[in-house]
Amino acid sequence: MTGWQYFIHSVLGVKVPTKGSVDATDRLPPLRKGQVSITWLTKYFRDHHDPEKDGVPLTEESPELEKERYTRFYLIGMIGGVFSKKTSNLISCGWFRILLGSWDAMGALSWASACLANIYHHLCNASLKVVREVGGAMFIVQY
Repeated sequence: MTGWQYFIHSVLGVKVPTKGSVDATDRLPPLRKGQVSITWLTKYFRDHHDPEKDGVPLTEESPELEKERYTRFYLIGMIGGVFSKKTSNLISCGWFRILLGSWDAMGALSWASACLANIYHHLCNASLKVVREVGGAMFIVQY
């Protein structure tokens, strides 16, 4: 297991398949170049908690560790929506390091400053002649 696979496994309890494995049925592997496919993670958690697909639904009686993993997955989805790349499908594995920390440490971070810096970064890149698309949370700019 590589370093990023270990981090993702420790945060979410998910073993991310690599390219060429039986589990990686998509055209592209879910983990590539230090980024994780949000689509793959969403499909995994949907299937894992769907009773129709032999999954175990998340209930109040579910173990505390499972509730924490699902909450961390939900946060990954939110962070992925705000801090995504141009494709809006990949999230940097660096965010898993933040989510590996304690809940208090995550609450003490300046999320608004990070979001604003990320928007400025993407707008700066968009001003280049060779760039055709804008990444980041452009819905915030629209507001």
